[in-house]
Amino acid sequence: MPHAHSDDALTLARLLQEPALRRARIHAGRSGAVTRLDWVTPWAVVHDQEEPLAGVLVHAHAAELAAAGSSVPEVAGRLAERGAAALLVDGHQPEAGDAAAACRLPLATMADTVPFAVLNRLVADLTLARETHVLRYGLTVHRALAELLYRGAELSALCSQMSRMSQRPVAVFDTHGQLAALEQRQPRVVEPADLVAAFSRQAETLGTAGEPTELHPRFAGIELAGRELSCVLTPIVLGGRHDGWILLLEETDDPHPHDLAEHRVLVEQAAPIIGTEMLRLRSVQRAKEQARGDFVHGLLHGRFATMEDISARAAHYEFPVRSWFGVVVASGLTTPADADSPTRLQSIAVQAARLLPEQDRHTQAAMVGDVLVVVREAARRGSMGTPDNAIGAVAEYAAALHRYLSRRKDQGDRPVQVAYGRPVVDALAVPDSYREARMAHGLQARLGLAPVCGYQDLRVHAVLEDVAASRTGRSFAEDVLAPLRDPGAGGLEEAVLAYVASGGNVNAAARDLHIHRNTMLYKLDRASRLLGMDLRQAENQFAVWLAHTLDLLSATGAEVDRVVRPPS
Repeated sequence: MPHAHSDDALTLARLLQEPALRRARIHAGRSGAVTRLDWVTPWAVVHDQEEPLAGVLVHAHAAELAAAGSSVPEVAGRLAERGAAALLVDGHQPEAGDAAAACRLPLATMADTVPFAVLNRLVADLTLARETHVLRYGLTVHRALAELLYRGAELSALCSQMSRMSQRPVAVFDTHGQLAALEQRQPRVVEPADLVAAFSRQAETLGTAGEPTELHPRFAGIELAGRELSCVLTPIVLGGRHDGWILLLEETDDPHPHDLAEHRVLVEQAAPIIGTEMLRLRSVQRAKEQARGDFVHGLLHGRFATMEDISARAAHYEFPVRSWFGVVVASGLTTPADADSPTRLQSIAVQAARLLPEQDRHTQAAMVGDVLVVVREAARRGSMGTPDNAIGAVAEYAAALHRYLSRRKDQGDRPVQVAYGRPVVDALAVPDSYREARMAHGLQARLGLAPVCGYQDLRVHAVLEDVAASRTGRSFAEDVLAPLRDPGAGGLEEAVLAYVASGGNVNAAARDLHIHRNTMLYKLDRASRLLGMDLRQAENQFAVWLAHTLDLLSATGAEVDRVVRPPS
């Protein structure tokens, strides 16, 4: 694992390498040597103050300590309480008590005397030199990557340049943990599958689960293929949008501090450039998905007049226009309050098109409002392409789609409903299957059908659809239902339909409506007088059921037609 301060910041050991301080001795071993120094101040200035001294090297002369009646262990103890980085005492010969002081605070002593001005200038020069080095290296990195981006280099080329500059594997992950790019020297030392598995498995320890809480590069340990390594990791955030992560993999779990410092600068400078390229890729992908969605909408709404018109567009998507096709629709994916629903739903459409890849069936998906619509190739003509085989394939896909959507954690409160139309031959007939899928979907909740149903499951409702759309069917439904819907009827329609649904059982109908049996009988007698028919007779009950069914089909069909045949 990397050290707490694993960059090339100024340390006590580095400071004591200067000629004026080479005779100094550190009394805290390696832990004192790697102590990070941000600044230096004389003991005479801070000894009677209480301010924190984090990152500060305190310099004292042995003579002034003696004059003030303070011992080295005593001064070291007080400075340790205030968080000082270290204590340097010149003109001092170490004593036994100094070892105890070194336990609480890194202590350096030397017999020679060094003026504070000399020490102060050394610290300033070394700090400035480091900052200058970081700035120059950062400019070099930025220039190299920016030139590649300007020339139109893609993500892999940018990562390849980073790998050459660092001599380390460099990977880019998107926000879903998918590997967008991986570049490394040859021979290859990291297998992509191993890296993806490690990144996903250790998301919590790496800090890559969810949105980033820190926008600067940091160091983390990672276990890869049984090896304990370390990595430099930074989020890709551009314009407030988190697009993924850059990961630079070190060769060991304890890399050299200078290497870590350079790699930190490298990924920090690369993050906005990589983010710019990912923004471009996202825009290109969005444009492609928009064009694909337009093609699907054209298929669904019958905007192609001839097979030649479809073929011209379908060739671009390798869409087989002369096959069996079934249309599947799904709702319950989101809620109107979901602010990010367009982006999220488009992602769902992309995933839906990838279900059941082992069947090798062409699939196109798009969003129509908040409803997912999938055009699924059910069977190829000439290869066992029968209606039964085709409808079985569409039903299997619809069930798989329902399972996938139901497993998603980010769906809304509405239950997922999936419906599909009967398969059709050739792409020109896709609107017919789409209308049937929409019809089945519209009746699904109204009739209490299963969460996954096909148009053929409507049975008698499917048979009556043409009648409901006719003038005779509409006139019949209106004549029967109008008296029951009169404002002065007092909710007779609900009572009659409950009575019919219960098979003519008055007690059951009354229980369903939570009313008294006598009230139910009164409503039925009144409805019989208004309709001019005795509702106790089965044929009259059937007439009411038929009128209600035709009315339901007519209303649902009108809703479907507004969606399927929108005004051009």
